[in-house]
Amino acid sequence: MPKRCQDGSSSKQTKKSKKNTDENGASSTSNAPVASASAGVTACTSAPPAHHEQQFPTEESLPHLCCGVCLSFPEAEVMQCCSGHILCRPCYERVCHDEKPTCPTCRETLDPCKPIRNMLAEQSIARLAVACPNEGCHAHLTRGVLAHHLASECAYRAVSCKYAAIGCKWAGVASALPNHEEECKKGDAPGWKLLKRVVAINKDRETRHASELASANAGAAVIEMLSSRCRNIEFTSVQMHKCSAHEHIAGVPAHLVSATFHALGFRWKLFTISESSSSRYSVVLQLRDSRVPLPADFFVLRGQPLEFSLKPASSSHKFANRHRSSEPLLIAESSAADALADFEALTLRIGLVDKRPGRLDRGFMGQMHGGGYGAEPDWGDEDDSEHGSLHHADDSEGDYSESDESARYF
Repeated sequence: MPKRCQDGSSSKQTKKSKKNTDENGASSTSNAPVASASAGVTACTSAPPAHHEQQFPTEESLPHLCCGVCLSFPEAEVMQCCSGHILCRPCYERVCHDEKPTCPTCRETLDPCKPIRNMLAEQSIARLAVACPNEGCHAHLTRGVLAHHLASECAYRAVSCKYAAIGCKWAGVASALPNHEEECKKGDAPGWKLLKRVVAINKDRETRHASELASANAGAAVIEMLSSRCRNIEFTSVQMHKCSAHEHIAGVPAHLVSATFHALGFRWKLFTISESSSSRYSVVLQLRDSRVPLPADFFVLRGQPLEFSLKPASSSHKFANRHRSSEPLLIAESSAADALADFEALTLRIGLVDKRPGRLDRGFMGQMHGGGYGAEPDWGDEDDSEHGSLHHADDSEGDYSESDESARYF
């Protein structure tokens, strides 16, 4: 009997436990994925090297968001052609400087005056995941906020000491900057040392200011030429190419030379001179046909995008039979001159200002020449009149009178 009771109680307990198991089975099963998911999140968050295994979008995986020229993701503005092929802004500007700009992918014509911006591509690229490029930083970002992170947030960005202005040469990561500045000895330097350093800084600043002032004056000289009284002004783009070794200008070998171009009714050539010993690069303008003296102002500017800047060059010269070439005008020096010395071709823009006395040129006044618009100009052959220009003989004599000119042509 006791044995049967024991068996009965044990069987009851077995049935009860089985019932509990059946009742809790569904809840246990439903909670299993949650536990598994939470365990996965914990593992992902706690594992430090997990970010190295993450696959970030690359140019190979998303070629439709890459520039058609440099084949990389555009960093800022995204331009496109009429067919939708995208280019980054620097490549777009280089393509638009061609004589006939076309899309490098589909060869559709590009209109530099009506650029098309692809906002959808810009937003898509800004949302792409990217890792911070600074060594030691494990931040996961998007391309849209990467620049701000590198400039002000990343603890591993390169910084310098706040006492660098008075001679501290320390450079390191941002996380180590506070400790260094607390121990920097430059902050406790005596007054005479600080004064000596301030004098040197002011001297360097004056040198830079003089250089910037010279560049500003060069631009002001061009504006003054365009604003002065003149007979005509012409502006043209000149393609320079490598010249032969035997061609000389101003007594030295020329580096690049342009084809003969026409301006102010005369034929001209533009040369460049590379002085490797002094790291200077200059331009020389030459009048090809000098039948009469021609006082003229001219200026030379860069005509294509470059990784360095060219100095605006301007000069006044009286071209004549024995003075057909101008003096060399400096447009680059030091590293810029050395870079130009390796160029095989270069595009420059030149403006010429006719300073001869007399009435203004009809074209300069916005009036039609005798042949009307579209007529072929007469560039002045060797057997032309003694003035050797487009102007009539009666146009080169006497003072200009606006009332006389208006009565004559209207």
